[in-house]
Amino acid sequence: MSYDDAPGSAEVTRTDELRGNRPRTQEDARELLASNFSSDPYKKIEEMRVIGARKARAEGMACQLEHERKIVLARIANEIATIHAKEALSEAKLDRMARADPRYQVHIEGLGAAVEERESARSEYWAVKSLLEFDRASIAHLNALSRLELP
Repeated sequence: MSYDDAPGSAEVTRTDELRGNRPRTQEDARELLASNFSSDPYKKIEEMRVIGARKARAEGMACQLEHERKIVLARIANEIATIHAKEALSEAKLDRMARADPRYQVHIEGLGAAVEERESARSEYWAVKSLLEFDRASIAHLNALSRLELP
């Protein structure tokens, strides 16, 4: 029997009744489909757009701060070298002094916050995307079940 047949057209044995098996209809498949989705997929897509914009901003800021890290470090090292021009500073000491500067520490803290925001936005984005993908797979599965031939 298929889902296209009328509900009472197949013979149901006592074994089927005891197992809870009963003829399935297209209406059963539609009810099952509706009961599996508690939220509107279009709302999830709109939510993904908002989260995607947040994710893009966070990725851009993290990338910019990461690239500027070396520039900030070089500028601070240049200032320190200019101030201590008469002293013999090794590259290693100059690098340590530049990394100890409060401006570099502020930049690194900002970079850390940007990376945290980026990862949070990615996580949120992929969570909603996986829900949409799960819904899509469920619909495909339920559509396949609605065409399934039952013995």
